[in-house]
Amino acid sequence: MTKSTSIIRLNKNLCLFIKNKFFNPFKINGKETSLNKYAKACNLSSSTISKINDSEGYNIPVSTIYLILEFEKIDLADFFAEFAVQTK
Repeated sequence: MTKSTSIIRLNKNLCLFIKNKFFNPFKINGKETSLNKYAKACNLSSSTISKINDSEGYNIPVSTIYLILEFEKIDLADFFAEFAVQTK
């Protein structure tokens, strides 16, 4: 597997993990909400959330992950530890 293939796979897996953990369904304070409202609550554009939701994956910046985790009140280290366990 080439380095670029590995990175593409990593990004796809990371987006899928975020989608399953936070976007299925979108919630604010435990109540289901729309993609647009969730994006606004995370300080992101709805197009960014849509890119993460895309089955093709997205080269997601750490800053985007940070904004989602800040909204969800989850520590970055805890998030990546859980991601590592899920992707083994």
